[in-house]
Amino acid sequence: MSHKNDTTVLIGGNVYTLQGTESEEYIQRVALYINNKLEEIKASDNAKKLSTRLMSVLLEINIADDYFKAREKLNEYENILKTKDDIIRNLEQDVVTLQVKLEELDNEKSKFYKRIEALKAEIDGYKAELDEYIEIFDHDKNE
Repeated sequence: MSHKNDTTVLIGGNVYTLQGTESEEYIQRVALYINNKLEEIKASDNAKKLSTRLMSVLLEINIADDYFKAREKLNEYENILKTKDDIIRNLEQDVVTLQVKLEELDNEKSKFYKRIEALKAEIDGYKAELDEYIEIFDHDKNE
């Protein structure tokens, strides 16, 4: 079982001892958040007309509002993250497709280079044969 921390906090001018498994720093941050929200309510124009019970309800509503807004923002970020993950997955597939295409083109290029070399050899053969005919023709012409 987790170790429980006793943490003394100040909320609304009152001192409370809170117990929880979270760190003392975390409990202090939560208490400070609640205290700041309470101070926001007290700073409003109608605060002096509010009973303690109504002030507590307004505090709860404010905290719930922050919670729902944070949850909505989290959902937005999760949707953005999912969209970006989808884009990344599609780009990765595109990269694989392009790598395959590049390999195919490299193979084709190699075949073309081999064909060029074969054609050069064939041209050299025809050239040598032509040179022989020219030599024979020149030899026959000089005789």
